[in-house]
Amino acid sequence: MFKQICQLTRLGLYSLFHINELRYTKDKKKKQRFILMGVVWMILALLLIFYMAVLSFSYIRIGLEDVLPMYFYTAASMIILFFSLFKVGDTMFSIKTYEIQASWPVSAAAIIVSRFVLMYLTNLLFSFVVMLPGMGIYGWVMRPAISFYIYGVLGLLFLPILPLCIALIFGAVIQAIGARMKHKGVGIALLTLIFGIALMGVSMFFSWNAESMDMRQLENMALLVTDTLKKMYPPAWIYGRAVVKGEFSGMIGLCAVSAAILAGFVFILKKYFIDICGLLNTASAKNNYKLESQRKNSVMKALWQRELRRYFASGIYISNTMFGYIFMVIASAALLIYTPGKFETMIGMSGLVNRVWPLILGFMPAMMPTTACSISMEGKNLWRLQSLPLDDRKIYDAKILLNLSLAAPFYILAVILSIIALHPGLIDGLFILCVPAAYILFSAVAGLSANMALPLLQWESEVQVVKQSGAALISMLAAFAVWLIPTGIVLAFPQLSSEMIFLLMLAVLSVLTFILYRKNQRKLLADYS
Repeated sequence: MFKQICQLTRLGLYSLFHINELRYTKDKKKKQRFILMGVVWMILALLLIFYMAVLSFSYIRIGLEDVLPMYFYTAASMIILFFSLFKVGDTMFSIKTYEIQASWPVSAAAIIVSRFVLMYLTNLLFSFVVMLPGMGIYGWVMRPAISFYIYGVLGLLFLPILPLCIALIFGAVIQAIGARMKHKGVGIALLTLIFGIALMGVSMFFSWNAESMDMRQLENMALLVTDTLKKMYPPAWIYGRAVVKGEFSGMIGLCAVSAAILAGFVFILKKYFIDICGLLNTASAKNNYKLESQRKNSVMKALWQRELRRYFASGIYISNTMFGYIFMVIASAALLIYTPGKFETMIGMSGLVNRVWPLILGFMPAMMPTTACSISMEGKNLWRLQSLPLDDRKIYDAKILLNLSLAAPFYILAVILSIIALHPGLIDGLFILCVPAAYILFSAVAGLSANMALPLLQWESEVQVVKQSGAALISMLAAFAVWLIPTGIVLAFPQLSSEMIFLLMLAVLSVLTFILYRKNQRKLLADYS
């Protein structure tokens, strides 16, 4: 069975990273897109490594070096838990993929274990990117014993197991509850969003408490952080003590418990996998459909309603694209509750909130536009759109309109809360109104451009389109770039007028949006196959 697990895992990795397609395709443009995506992923990894390195030096400088291992262990675990939650239904418990693989000359146990191994390996890779920079800097500065490196790597190998098991349990529960709701996609997305927001809320609450300390309290912060992590996530505390103090029993105990949890979890999956898949993929329908009066809509409204129905049919689509809109409102509400003065006191920069708030408010909804995967989500059904006797430009406009209509209520509420919190003058109020709107419109058009350039129509799981596609990644990087540049200028040159920077940014975003929109309108749906 071990050989079968290895073969299935290898096939899963090939499919996930499109390795065979890259090796055997004769389409030069497709190869260039793969190479471009590889470069983008490398840049992202380097940025994350750089951030972790800067954070490590900061902690060491203020005397919190012994907190680093457990802090990064917790951060990696929470991120694995958060992102694995979205992939449970389509990766681990996909009954369609299982039915295909069940016809192969492999055992059912090998299929189940290989799925878990695939998720483990992808999360392990991410854990290395998060953990190794901080651990390396700790080792370089502090010169610990050799046990630090041995226990550090050993614990890292077992790190993804516990958060992955927790994510699978909670994800399965969410999937089971949502499957019995009338609107399955909306129900699953809502439950996932609630869990994700609660998880991030705990992290933000801890960060705010830590950042609000004065220097006298900061001296005792290591003890506070250690105690907090011990209560919040005991495995991180055990790992931190093991690598810093060389506690062999703690590390062996952590690894043994993780291995026991993994063995028990795999045993349960092997025994009840089919039953679990049946429960999670239950669908309910009423048989009392009646043809009543029919309504006639305009072409644009009909296309928009079609996009709306497709959007709310996918829980993974909703939960990934809604986070930015929701956090835009949460951030505005937090600004109203905590007041700008408290935020500026925490960061030690007076007047900063008013100077950067329109940019922050615009960045959050621009991170993941629905248009970044709206063409790819058509998948094998794209031919239906291609066969419609319609101008392709109307189809593109309907996809942009979906993004704008979803963002509109959150944008309006966030702007109202921000104006109440900041009490701006007329000019500043207009910037709070206009800058986020420009970012939302730009991201919708740019996301569609990215999806046109990097369409992914051959997919088995919606997770591949929404979370792992090149278009989604490019859209996020584009939003980050157009936000980071003006924000960096505002922070680096406090003597410059923020109003001038906002005006310049509005002009740049307007020009970019117009250029990309006109370019999109010239493309044909018939070119995609």
